[in-house]
Amino acid sequence: MTPARLRASAVVRIAVVALVVAAETYLVTSLGDAFSPANHYSYFTVLSNLLGAVVCAWALVAPVPDVVRGAAVTFLGLTGIVYNTMLRGVDVQTEGFPNTVLHVVVPILMVADWLLDPPRTRTTPRRVVAWMLVPLAYLAYTLVRGPIVDWYPYPFLDPRDGGYAPVVLGSLLVAVAFFAMALLVAWVGNALGGTGPRGRSGRSGRRG
Repeated sequence: MTPARLRASAVVRIAVVALVVAAETYLVTSLGDAFSPANHYSYFTVLSNLLGAVVCAWALVAPVPDVVRGAAVTFLGLTGIVYNTMLRGVDVQTEGFPNTVLHVVVPILMVADWLLDPPRTRTTPRRVVAWMLVPLAYLAYTLVRGPIVDWYPYPFLDPRDGGYAPVVLGSLLVAVAFFAMALLVAWVGNALGGTGPRGRSGRSGRRG
């Protein structure tokens, strides 16, 4: 990794951390007494952005396993795609600054960081499958919790009006999009950086 790319990656990571902290602070303070931690942290958007911020903060001080970085890039890439194709114009409890940061800016920055500092190790099909397990677990959590608290984070996961048929269809569409995103992240990472278990240079660890 060249010094210029190293500096650019550091700037991107600092920006991700700062933006997520600022957006979350804005949301919590603006909601005031209406803020519900249980509901707020049941949004995939919020969870994926927090993961991205943690990964970026971690990467600023120590190497992050490529499988963890890839997961964060995939989840945030999916967040951006789903919002801009299925949820734009829908009330998802965010507006203005935090909405743009969490749904657009941070996903773009995480993808940019993957391109600036591609993975050292090759992303295998097993890793892609492992990434898929997270949104599946989130789907199960949402559908089990929803009837208990009578609340769903996203309209396409809410069966109260149209039943479960639209939920199944929406979930399948998102699953296909997620799988495509995971494959793309893996392919780009392998093309730019990861060429084997120990990376292009044959040494373990990440490039400095």
